[in-house]
Amino acid sequence: MRDIVEMDDPEESSLLGSDELTPDNNADLVLSADLFNTNIEDLQPDPIHVFRLWQLYCDRVNPLFKILHIPSLQSLIVDAASNMAAIPLHNQALLFSIFAMATVSMSAAECIQTIGMSRDVAIQKFNTGTKASLIKYSFLKNYNMTTLQAVVLYLLSLEGRYDRHAQWVISGVIMRIAQKMGYHRDGSQLNLIPFETEMRRRIWWQIMMLDAKCAMMSGLSQSWSNLGWDTKKPLNLNDADLFPGSTEPVVERDGPTEMAFSIVISEIFRFKLETDGSNESRAFEAAMMGQTLDDGPESENNTKAIFEKFRKKAEALEERLLEIEKNMIDIRAGNVHVAALAIRPMLTRRLKEMLVPIQEQPEWGTEIFGPKDNFFKVLLMMMEHKTEAHEQMVAAGFQWFMRFHFQLDAFAVFTGLLHDRPVGSLSDRAWEVMRRIYGDHHEFSDMTIKPHVVQAQFVLKAWRARELAYSQNGQRIDTPPFINRLRELVPSPESRSSGQGSVTSPATTVTPQQQPLTGFNQFLGGYLDVSTVNWEMFGEFLPSSGEQLSASMFDGYTMGNLNMGNMG
Repeated sequence: MRDIVEMDDPEESSLLGSDELTPDNNADLVLSADLFNTNIEDLQPDPIHVFRLWQLYCDRVNPLFKILHIPSLQSLIVDAASNMAAIPLHNQALLFSIFAMATVSMSAAECIQTIGMSRDVAIQKFNTGTKASLIKYSFLKNYNMTTLQAVVLYLLSLEGRYDRHAQWVISGVIMRIAQKMGYHRDGSQLNLIPFETEMRRRIWWQIMMLDAKCAMMSGLSQSWSNLGWDTKKPLNLNDADLFPGSTEPVVERDGPTEMAFSIVISEIFRFKLETDGSNESRAFEAAMMGQTLDDGPESENNTKAIFEKFRKKAEALEERLLEIEKNMIDIRAGNVHVAALAIRPMLTRRLKEMLVPIQEQPEWGTEIFGPKDNFFKVLLMMMEHKTEAHEQMVAAGFQWFMRFHFQLDAFAVFTGLLHDRPVGSLSDRAWEVMRRIYGDHHEFSDMTIKPHVVQAQFVLKAWRARELAYSQNGQRIDTPPFINRLRELVPSPESRSSGQGSVTSPATTVTPQQQPLTGFNQFLGGYLDVSTVNWEMFGEFLPSSGEQLSASMFDGYTMGNLNMGNMG
């Protein structure tokens, strides 16, 4: 069966000769048909750049996305540097996708210095090479592990630069190819050799996590929850422990390996799958936002019981992560272990703060009066978590990973909600997050990019509301340096204010902020229409039919849905 579905040569599946092959294999439904006539050689990097890009991929991307077997690709890289045009198309597709992800991991200045072209141009060039190679290879019919790896990396490279709905469609194609190849079944059940079994596990779990995120960013739940898959989690192994073609069983290591980060993320994802599938997940989602699914006399006791149950689940997750840290993680083993070790403390702190009923929140009755206010706090915690994670990943040498996953849409909505909450302890925390975000993401000061300009206008408008609130209380507030910087970059009457002076905290008690959505939409100025905005990107805080538990607790590795219209 595998020989049938994993053909290496597109000519073997066609009655036409190679000169007569056309893109009527339907690949143009997913990728542009115009690319069929593209000269791939024009898209290839210079030989010296091949090695530089490969090293960047190995150092920055591979430790976090373990879907390639690095040792078996070394000879391919050497061949690519000497004559990439002579390499089979499916291998060219993989190489281009590797080059694209290596470019994604660089800053704009670093890219020019390393390969002599702008980051955007390089990503576009290598993505075009990936697509052209896949189309010429007829990847929808002639797929194998190499083409699957290539298209997964291609999808990863689109993060934040591509329409999220189209991205989910491509993710669905990848999922279907993986299913057709049997990746949803564990290789041990199919009598596959250890190398193939383990690589299939790594690829399948990455595809699942990627598809979950793409689906929920597009407003949908996971599409594979009922597929009946049984693929086991990847083992704790180094690439050097796996040998292509070997039939000798592999023994999982008891100690640090290259898989540290992937194993931690997979464990969190497994926990989320189990939690989402529980009968109480919808009730918990409602309770977390101060709502209930029933109005009976026992609703309060039921809510407390639900929170207690999920606290125990969170404790079980922490215990499992502690066990992984004890047996598999050692910061002396490299930066990826530093990154892996930072995940649990941040996650558990966040879970503990979120797993508190709305009426028991410290701000209840002063700043939190209902679901919308609690949503702001949850979103605030998400942003705080992201800024902390950013600092940890910078220390580990993976700053690109946090830039890669930052969601401007979420930032815009967070800013809009902050505009309606100019004072109070939550507002103070939010403005500290703002300061840290603009300090961490210098790219947001690039006003040649329209979304950055729009976001800066949102921030300045929210700051003006804060200044006005202080002024109405007869107080003044110092303007943070990043606000002054944004005013210089985005001069407008809206961004100017005379409110400067010493900081004096106004009263922290604020009135309920349950304004209609129309006011919020006016703040966003039509940039985001709240009647159609993808609230699901912020996590599924309210119950809906059969959806999964809010993934906001897991920092956006996967996302859920939110019905903002139910917040009143």
